[in-house]
Amino acid sequence: MKFGRKHSNDVVPERRRDSPQASRPTAEDLSNRYSFRRNRTITGSSSANIASTNELNAELRSPRAHVHHLTHLRRKLFTYFLGASVAAFGLYILVSQLVATTVVSIVSLPPLTSGVQSGYVRAIESYYAARPAERFKFALNQDALLSHIQAKYPEVVSVTVEPGSRLGEASMVLQARKPIARWNINGANKYVDGDGIVFSTNYFADPQLQIIDESGIPTSSSKLVASDRFLGFIGRVVAKSAQSGLPVNKVTIPALTTRQVALNLTQSNTQYKLSVDRSAGEQVEDITRISRYLAANGLNPGYVDVRLSGKAFYK
Repeated sequence: MKFGRKHSNDVVPERRRDSPQASRPTAEDLSNRYSFRRNRTITGSSSANIASTNELNAELRSPRAHVHHLTHLRRKLFTYFLGASVAAFGLYILVSQLVATTVVSIVSLPPLTSGVQSGYVRAIESYYAARPAERFKFALNQDALLSHIQAKYPEVVSVTVEPGSRLGEASMVLQARKPIARWNINGANKYVDGDGIVFSTNYFADPQLQIIDESGIPTSSSKLVASDRFLGFIGRVVAKSAQSGLPVNKVTIPALTTRQVALNLTQSNTQYKLSVDRSAGEQVEDITRISRYLAANGLNPGYVDVRLSGKAFYK
């Protein structure tokens, strides 16, 4: 029996043998085949499905991957917290600046009755209704608000908006006018202050100076529609006279006239006649000069007429 080398044609390598065509590997097979390679960080996992060896969402992470994950999570949470804090602070600022309700009080006076306070509140709320953006304190036009209130309540001289006792509440502190003269018309008093503003509601004691109407014209007559003009003029004259050191103790409207005023000074019995058509300040200056002249010359006339500019007549 001979043992010899077989011819190469007789031996067919196994790899060349005919075999059924192998199926194409799936993505899962490739993933399992190439899961671990040199120079890559190996992440341990109990799962058979790992998309990448550098995956940070594996069930088990390396210490380095775990630190990166916690750092990223911490930054994300801090960003959320910072955003929520800024939003909450901004919301608090807006709510603290918002005027949702108002409480009205008057400087140096006892608390107002509910009926009086509700009237002022309605006036303020009507202003806010026409200008809703001004409910925020930083956008409020206080001069426009004051003019709106004075249109119905002229006894208010100023208004100040202060924080209320609760969030969203504002305290409207009003300052009332102090009258220097009063005029009784049909059983009701009208008052005037030093600025010549006429009003009907007085929160102070009635002034001693009362205007005496000797005109003889019925107060219901249309000719006395300008009664506020009289009061305004008288208020300015009385205030300017007091500033000049000539206090007034009596004011009279002469008979059959609606354009003249007569007043008496505290320091003399002389009556001064003034015209509402001339400036109150100019006539007070004329009264100051003529009173000094009369005192210097020892004269005590019954009346002095300063209705004409630059001239004075006395008798």
